[in-house]
Amino acid sequence: MNKKCYSFLSQHKERGKNTTFASLKMQEKMRKNQHKIQIYCFLISILLMNFACKPDETVENSEYISTVFDYVYAPGQHAALAKKTDIDNFIGNPAEETGWLYLGGFGGYVVAGFDHNITNHAGVDFAVYALSGAMPEPAVVYVMQDTNKDGQPNETWYELKGNQFENSKRNYWVRYFKATTDASNIKWIDSDGLKGELIPGFGATTSAGWWWSATTADSITLHGTRLPDSYVNNSTTETQYWTVPTDKFIWGYAENNLGTDFDAETYANKLDISNAVDTLGNPVSITDIRFIKIQTGVFQQAGWTNEVSAEIIGAKELK
Repeated sequence: MNKKCYSFLSQHKERGKNTTFASLKMQEKMRKNQHKIQIYCFLISILLMNFACKPDETVENSEYISTVFDYVYAPGQHAALAKKTDIDNFIGNPAEETGWLYLGGFGGYVVAGFDHNITNHAGVDFAVYALSGAMPEPAVVYVMQDTNKDGQPNETWYELKGNQFENSKRNYWVRYFKATTDASNIKWIDSDGLKGELIPGFGATTSAGWWWSATTADSITLHGTRLPDSYVNNSTTETQYWTVPTDKFIWGYAENNLGTDFDAETYANKLDISNAVDTLGNPVSITDIRFIKIQTGVFQQAGWTNEVSAEIIGAKELK
């Protein structure tokens, strides 16, 4: 064999070795990659099995109030006791609360909501709880839908009418003026053109201390439906004897322990969404509601009992 042929065969043989070696490296790399892929697939299959076997976690709606959006205490004798943080007493199960929410005199209110829509069933749909043992201090109840589904009370309020519906003043307002000194009283004017002062009948010489600390302005105007005076002085002497006639507020109001809708066991008034009316007093058809507003509806100074002011604890869906 000549030198040229030998050289050619040697080079070809060397290239064959290199090619075989490269091929073996490629195969080894492919095996490693294939092993990694198998591991990844195995881990993914385990994750998928966990998701597939995991039971559905459905969030259960609360039957109680879940959120308070707004709270205003109207001038009254409990101003020093009313705190912004008292809204916690209106959230959750009233049976577990140790405090309550003061609303103050006429116009004081709380706006709250459930975490789901409350359906308008036949009969009563929800209950509003009040301070146990208190005399009737009727509060008007309003309801609102959540048709835009944004979870905010920014639509139309509808009043739930009660038995004193025909004797009430809708679209009424009172403007209170902060006392100028500790020795003076809170003054007021109303939408009927009347004016006066809040004069304590017990516990203080002036009503200057009845101004809520959270109301930083020198005046506040509160709108709502005004109910008839609730208390009557039945005394024939100088000693006052204030009572609420048993046939005065029969149904349709919060904190009314004389109502036929009152549950003495839970101390709550049961309310029907079907009693909703618009601002003109016309009935409205509502399939469900999401928000409620409870507002002191009586504007009266009843002697030594002072102002009529509602105290409430919470609300519950009735199914």
